[in-house]
Amino acid sequence: MSANEQRPDDQPALSDGGNSGGRFPADVVVPGLSRRTFLGSSLGAMAVASLPWVGASIPTLWYWALRGKPGPGVTYGIGAVAVVDRNVSAASRPFVFVRADDSHLWILWKTPAGNWEWVDQGGKVDRPVGVIALDDNPNGHRPYAFVVQDRHLWVRWWNGLDWFWSDQGQPAGVDIFNGLGAVTLALKPTLDLAPFAVVTGSDGNGWVNWWNGSSWLWYNLGSPGVAIGSSMGVLAVPDERTGEQTLQVYVWGGDGQLWLGITDMVSTRWTALGHPRYPAVISQPAGAAIIKSGPGQLSRPCSFVLSASTGDLWACQDDTWFELGAPPSDHYANIALGAISVPDPNNASQYARVFVTDGNNSVWVCRWDGAKPVWEDHGNSTGHIIDAGIGITNTHTSPAAAPMTHAFMRTSDGLVCENWEQ
Repeated sequence: MSANEQRPDDQPALSDGGNSGGRFPADVVVPGLSRRTFLGSSLGAMAVASLPWVGASIPTLWYWALRGKPGPGVTYGIGAVAVVDRNVSAASRPFVFVRADDSHLWILWKTPAGNWEWVDQGGKVDRPVGVIALDDNPNGHRPYAFVVQDRHLWVRWWNGLDWFWSDQGQPAGVDIFNGLGAVTLALKPTLDLAPFAVVTGSDGNGWVNWWNGSSWLWYNLGSPGVAIGSSMGVLAVPDERTGEQTLQVYVWGGDGQLWLGITDMVSTRWTALGHPRYPAVISQPAGAAIIKSGPGQLSRPCSFVLSASTGDLWACQDDTWFELGAPPSDHYANIALGAISVPDPNNASQYARVFVTDGNNSVWVCRWDGAKPVWEDHGNSTGHIIDAGIGITNTHTSPAAAPMTHAFMRTSDGLVCENWEQ
């Protein structure tokens, strides 16, 4: 294991916060915090005039709520997805997957009646990989949660009627060590979306377990020539010119650099993307997202990192680094909680939201559209210390409606809290 590699199961056991039952506190409305917006001042090496369109306006109302925890408490998050059940509604609802202190997989989901429930899925989770929601059924989405168990890749998946555990195995002669992420991907415009789970193996290579339409296959991503540490984000990136998609995997290399592997499941190219300019160094991943400047423009993937040496958030886009600044409250980004792409249906654009905490335990969101960073104060009205991200997803009230972002976070006493957009 490299010095940079993060092992989520090395986190200390979490105590019972006194909220392990099924009843949760009422939602807390924060009507004014998100109206305080600030512009970052440094845009790295590229001039603002050469950058694309500046994205949609910032929403003005966000909510906070505690969502409780499974009886054992939450160890770490595996991810969050939005799921549509067309038998009930065209609206999507969040499903949140965590590993609890009993090593089981647990799901927190919002029922059609609007209630939040915890469900024990059993199993044994050694490492997280990622979650997806596959839209391949007339009745709606089918969630998949990929995890590492006993050096095999396992998936908990919904077939439309029931939940199942499936042992995905491992490449021949290779143990699975850690997860890097999971996405849905259509390699060709003639193919349906399919699950892709990315992991690292005992041979030092990245590996992909993917569904080709008829069977599950293993594909060797190779390595960048240095040790693969933490995942810095996994994306399915479309090419609007061809209709094809590529799998793009960002990793933190053992040499301290950000590396990008791009594959079409036939060949893979690894590229060193460097690191923020001195004195900034990569201290933790902050997620990855795709931005798009408008109709007819190409999708542009970005990876986000925090630098403890400067306290700033940085974006790497097209091998160029941009300093996005820090929360204006105390000018220090403390913990990265994750990133997500947010489409704007009004103009076919797409921007990124990156969630972080500051030194005051408040949550801030940096909106990045490739032109300027805008910081938004979401506060923290839970009364608990937020110490990790769990997952971020976008829901819709209808297929054509604007997305609403839901960010799920873990507190130091093992609870799940949600900060979401109304």
